[in-house]
Formats: sequence, structure tokens, C-alpha cells
Amino acid sequence: MAGILDYLRWRGDLTFDQFKFNSLDAGLLASIIYLPVDPSAVGHNLKEVAQSLQKLASFKEQMDELTKEELNLLPYADRIGQIEILDWVNRHEKTPHPLQFTAAAFRITDDSICVAYQGTDSSMIGWQEDMHMNFMPEIYGQNVAADYLSKIAERFPKDKIYLVGHSKGGNFAQYALGAVSPEIQARVIKAYNFDGPGFYPSVFNDPGFQNVMDKMKTYLPESSVIGTMLDHPEPVLIVKSSYPMKQQHDIRLWSVGRDSFVMAEGLSNGARILRHALIHFNHTIPENKRSEMIAAVFDAFENSEISDVSQLTAHKLLGTYRLSKVIMSLDPATRSLITSMFNDIWNTYRANANLPFIDGEFQHYPKSNDSRKAPVFFQFYDRNTPNLPIPDIDKNK
Repeated sequence: MAGILDYLRWRGDLTFDQFKFNSLDAGLLASIIYLPVDPSAVGHNLKEVAQSLQKLASFKEQMDELTKEELNLLPYADRIGQIEILDWVNRHEKTPHPLQFTAAAFRITDDSICVAYQGTDSSMIGWQEDMHMNFMPEIYGQNVAADYLSKIAERFPKDKIYLVGHSKGGNFAQYALGAVSPEIQARVIKAYNFDGPGFYPSVFNDPGFQNVMDKMKTYLPESSVIGTMLDHPEPVLIVKSSYPMKQQHDIRLWSVGRDSFVMAEGLSNGARILRHALIHFNHTIPENKRSEMIAAVFDAFENSEISDVSQLTAHKLLGTYRLSKVIMSLDPATRSLITSMFNDIWNTYRANANLPFIDGEFQHYPKSNDSRKAPVFFQFYDRNTPNLPIPDIDKNK
């Protein structure tokens, strides 16, 4: 089935005046923010950036096929290619807290801009930051994202604002909206989260978050893993994808129609079971234990001079050796906790693998977006929930 790169081919000649900014445009910018760009791109458009990147031998060697296709299309799709870069920031910091942060601002129309937040890159700092989201209701990067939105809003005081992000970046986009001043909140049209993790209740019960929840929109692929790790109180849509679960985190592999995503009936059974297993893990291993384990593991990575995930994945045998060396350097108590963690997740998954989701008793369980109140096999954002139809329509616009 077609994806958002096909949308670039189909609709790339239409201006935003002819055809308003939509969820597929948001998804494309949430993908483009991953390109290896720096502040020197400010003042240029995305067509020029794509052409420059295509000339870089170092980048071409690392470029995957989808990114090659994306860069080849941008110069010929004026709708996205003519978007001007207004700001671009990259930050990698170990102190005072781990921070992997990339964000940019784009000119959409004469009176609207888009702020895009990048998700996790391959750096260990980025992965450590992600792990903190598993046991900390709020992390440093979320507040950096809110500060960035405030600064951009101040620089462009007359513009309406779209917020977009994929994975961690989607979480940042929605957190930032909930954390900024009411004056800035009023200027935001929509905050798009593409397969980003949800939030802890202490965040989504905050009045600032509650006041703008109707401006938030989350899209998850039907076999989502990252996007289902925490709770989503905001409107959520489930998107079809014909690719295996491990590939569905890439937004470019989601199914689209003419100018919108193709909706699925709900999460796949595998995603439901894995979500339940991860929530069970969160509820059974105390926060302080998870914190200690994560700190010890990433200290061991640093001591072994492993700073990028590619050092573990580029060469299978060498990567396995490096990872084994890191694990064996941990004290026995931490190794035991890691083992019990994976066992807990696997045993919970296996115990629920044959639940009768379609026509069994579980279909009558109460539905909720709060994993503390009801089983997490079903959520309100399933399309088959009778009282909550959710068409893929942007009512902002």
C-alpha cells in the first residue's frame, strides 16, 4: 500500500494555499527533522538542503533506501521542497541531565509556521534519555522542548503554529504545548505525535495539559511498540501498515490514501499483548530499582567507550561481544535485575499470547486510556469502541 513518500509524488505540486496543511505534511516534517542538518541551513529551503545532502559522500554511504527516495523527491515536490528553514538547533549533553535534542522551525504559509522535534537518534545519550522516560514522569528534554517553543513563538509573534514530532519528538511536541503559556497555547493549531510514548498521569492531569488536549492528535501504527509504552489521554488514531512490527515505527511505512492516513480497526493483538507486558513491568519493578539499573548500564557503556548504538549493531559478532562485555562488567545484583526484567516482560507476553481478543470475554472489559484503572488490552481509541468514532480529519486546520 502507498505511503507518505507516494503522497509527495501525488500532491507535491499543490501549495498550502491550494490545499491546507494536513497530517501527512506533518508526518513528512517529522521525518525530515532526522536529516543530518545544522544551523547553517537556516534561510535555505528543504529543496536546497536535499540537494546539498545528496552531494555528501559520507552521508550517501550511510543513507538507507527510504531516505534516498525522500531526498530525491524533495527537489521536485514544491509543496514540501519550498518550505523555508527558520531555525535549527542540535544539542547533545551529558550534564546536568542526558539530552539529545534536535528541533527546527519551518515557514508553512505567510501566517503559519511549524516546529518539529526529532525523536531518538543512535547516540547512547539519546537512548539513556529514552530510558528515563520509562520511570520519570517528566524529563529534562521535555522542558527544553517547551523552552524552545516559547522562544520560537516570541521570535514569530504573529504566526499560528503547528507542532510535530515522531517517537520521543512527538512526546516533546505535546508536552511543550501543555507547558507553555496560555497565550502561546492559543496560537497552536495542532500538535501531532507520531508513535511517541504517552505520559504519566501527573503530566496529563495538569491543568495546562488538560486545557489543550483537544489540540493534540496522536497516530500509532497498528503494531506499535514505542507509542504504547505509556498512556495516551489525547485523541489517538491507529494507522494501517503492511510491514512487520519491528519496521512499523518508521512513519514512512504507514499506509496512506490520497491525502490522509488509512485507519486500522485498532491495535494488533501482538501490540496489545506487548503493551500489557510493558505496563505490567512498570507496575511491578519499583521506580528506584529501574533508575539504578539504567544508570549502571549506561555507566558501563561509557566505561567501555560505546557512545553509539551502531557500535553494537553494525557488526553482529563484534556487537554481541561488546554487549556481553558490558553486561558482565555490571555487579551481580544489577545483572540479576536485568535478567528478571526481561523474564517478567517475556513471561507476561507468553501468558497472554492466546487470549480470545475478538470474541472472548475480554471484549467486554471496560475500556480506558489510563492503565491504572482498567486492563490495557483495549483503549478508547480503538475504532470498534461504540461511543467514540474518530475519523482522520484535521479540524484545525
